[in-house]
Amino acid sequence: MQTVQRYLINQLVIANVSGFHGRNSKVYDRRLTLHRGVSNPINFTFKNEDQKPQDITSKTYEFNMIDSESKKSVLTKTLTILDDGSTVSTKGDASCTITEGDLLACDAKFYNFSVREVKSDGSREVTYSDTGYAAAGTIELLDGAYPQFVDSTRVSTFTGSGPMQFTSSAIDARPGINNNKALHTIAVYLNNFAGSFKVQGTMASSPSDADFFDITLDGESESTVDFPLPETKVVDFNFTGVYHSVRFCWDNGSGMDPDNTGKIDKILYRQ
Repeated sequence: MQTVQRYLINQLVIANVSGFHGRNSKVYDRRLTLHRGVSNPINFTFKNEDQKPQDITSKTYEFNMIDSESKKSVLTKTLTILDDGSTVSTKGDASCTITEGDLLACDAKFYNFSVREVKSDGSREVTYSDTGYAAAGTIELLDGAYPQFVDSTRVSTFTGSGPMQFTSSAIDARPGINNNKALHTIAVYLNNFAGSFKVQGTMASSPSDADFFDITLDGESESTVDFPLPETKVVDFNFTGVYHSVRFCWDNGSGMDPDNTGKIDKILYRQ
């Protein structure tokens, strides 16, 4: 059995806030790592050139995240000052949280960041990441800490080929990311529909009609689901298994009864 250790810690950024006297020591030498899809708390400590925390109770600081390619600011956050002026353990400390929403429009790649003091007159003064007057740090923004939301596949075009009167094209079922118990979910939008519906799958990469086989949906005894009376509603079904692609088929009997105009408007499919 594998054992995985996780550390419940916040990232720490140390910034120098006063002038230097010829020394060039590195205060920190690592990038910030942020993850899309989750909140990212960051702690900041403001020190002088002697590595002593400074009183920042009356200060205002802002964190800026900058696109390293366009050089444009993509995010600005005002820091929360934790320094209360009397507690030694929080002297010089501030924090901010980069939320899931803050990073929605940001691609996973490298960015720069800076921390600036906002003066009472609205002007801004940089703080430094080392005693060599380096003002910018590096952010690596990663995907994968939490699954990103993926839109459902919308299927709304049905043609006259296939085992039933109307059949969709083959829809990618993403076999490369699924295992034998892969769950598939569909929402079927009925519009005054009375007739039959079925799902078919195939393992062929370039399938013909003969390569498709019927899939029995969870909770159903037969692969064909019948709707004997006209209904307008959304019906959901699940099915499991690994398929290269799937397709959806339905028949409203309009070939026999032209007055039957009920139909399936669309199907939303999630792999």
